Amino acid sequence: MVKDDLESMLSWRNHPEVKRFMLTQHEITPEEHRAWFEESSKDQSKALLVIEEHGIPIGTVHFTGVKENGTAEWSFHSAPHSPKGTGYKICTSALQFAFRNLSVNKVSSRVLAFNTASLKLHHRLGFKDEGILREHQLFGNAHIDIYCLGILMGEWLEQQAAQQE
Repeated sequence: MVKDDLESMLSWRNHPEVKRFMLTQHEITPEEHRAWFEESSKDQSKALLVIEEHGIPIGTVHFTGVKENGTAEWSFHSAPHSPKGTGYKICTSALQFAFRNLSVNKVSSRVLAFNTASLKLHHRLGFKDEGILREHQLFGNAHIDIYCLGILMGEWLEQQAAQQE
């Protein structure tokens, strides 16, 4: 991700279709977004990606907590109104990047319980359920469960090899 991506990424992030599934629910201001980008760009434990298809951005992926012990947590979203299958393309590209370029052995994720499409996508990618943070996130007047998932590099490579057969 570069500065030129910020305006379109902010409009995606604040779009109701995207925002309703994010842990951070408030409308993000341009100043807040710029400050987040500046700080994140300097942080060696983060990787900010814009995934493109045919030169056109289709989604973003953020890896955080990239550690020497070989773990990272990710979050992602596709462009609003993306066609079916875009999330899978974004995620497979990002996982390939993480396991090849970030030298991680594990990618973790947290998914809001009502985001069934994301849970299904994670399982399709090979993520395993690792636990539930019960009533962990306040949304309006309700506390929502967060599902914790993870995938190991070996599991990812095995799944990719099986798909090649």
